Amino acid sequence: MDENSHEGTRQPSQAKRETKNRTIPLRVTQQDYNKIKSKATLAGLSVSEYLRKLGTGHPVQARFDKDEKRNLQGIGTNLNQLATFANKGYFYEKPITEVLEELKRILKK
Repeated sequence: MDENSHEGTRQPSQAKRETKNRTIPLRVTQQDYNKIKSKATLAGLSVSEYLRKLGTGHPVQARFDKDEKRNLQGIGTNLNQLATFANKGYFYEKPITEVLEELKRILKK
């Protein structure tokens, strides 16, 4: 066998995906569920993936810190207000489209 051969080692694209076939019933209050769901959303994960990571000791981090989240919420509020004005015919669609494209560009950084 030549030393550059990679037989027997798995490449990430070749790794077989493990089937999740076990369920863990978990009862929580609506308030607890809301907190868990919110934290999962902030981390960009489903509730299942979020709890799986926590339960197996993997670190879970929010995609955005509190200041970034507050700024994004403010931007979302402003965009909703702009959309309301646009729907009432107060200005044309082109400036809003430009603002949205600029926002997308900033968020991709």
